[in-house]
Amino acid sequence: MNGVELCARFSYITNTLGYCGPSGASKLFLDFATDKSKEEEARKAILKFEGVPPYLKVIAEANGRDMFDGKVVEAYWIGNKLLNRCSSASCKKVIEKLMQRGLPPSIGKSLIEKMPEGMVPHHNFNVFYVGVGKTSGKVATTLQNMDNCRVSWGKVLKVAHGNLYVDTQTLQEKDGKIVLREGETKTAVFLEEFLPAVGEGDIVAMHWGFAGMKLSEAQRQNLENYTRRVLSLL
Repeated sequence: MNGVELCARFSYITNTLGYCGPSGASKLFLDFATDKSKEEEARKAILKFEGVPPYLKVIAEANGRDMFDGKVVEAYWIGNKLLNRCSSASCKKVIEKLMQRGLPPSIGKSLIEKMPEGMVPHHNFNVFYVGVGKTSGKVATTLQNMDNCRVSWGKVLKVAHGNLYVDTQTLQEKDGKIVLREGETKTAVFLEEFLPAVGEGDIVAMHWGFAGMKLSEAQRQNLENYTRRVLSLL
């Protein structure tokens, strides 16, 4: 998938909720879903988001690609082999860039000093390790918000009244650690502009309760693997 489109799908909901990005970007992203002539406008809007650009730039630099290359954007939001060329040092570079975009230096410096080996610049690293809301300051860093903000995966059980009923997971604290609890049924909203033919049995990716794209089995495995990798290093 086109990198700008993929990023727009995941960034739509956070902008709609007022958590990050410039005012009005979500409407632009929705228009772009059906009018590809708006790609450059969507690209410029994404560059104004607080947290996304540093990750895309670092992943792109590590792989010699453009930051809006489809695989670069996929590596950040979902995960793929491009992250294998990244490292904890890459994550430290991201945090340095985040400190220029709103992350308090006291938090950023502490994160760099305590960085475990093996971290990769995936969206769920931003949620779990950097901390949801720490860069924009618009969301409290709670377990519930981490569960909402992480990109999660799930199998559609039913489509009804504009909602998806999805078999997925939830975060919980167990013995002082954050773990995934399987077998949870959650409701996700979706838009036909992004998911025109979603149905029972499809695997979808969700962000803040919004299903923005279908996942192949390989993508689902990558998302799960990188999510569990970050959680295991906390």
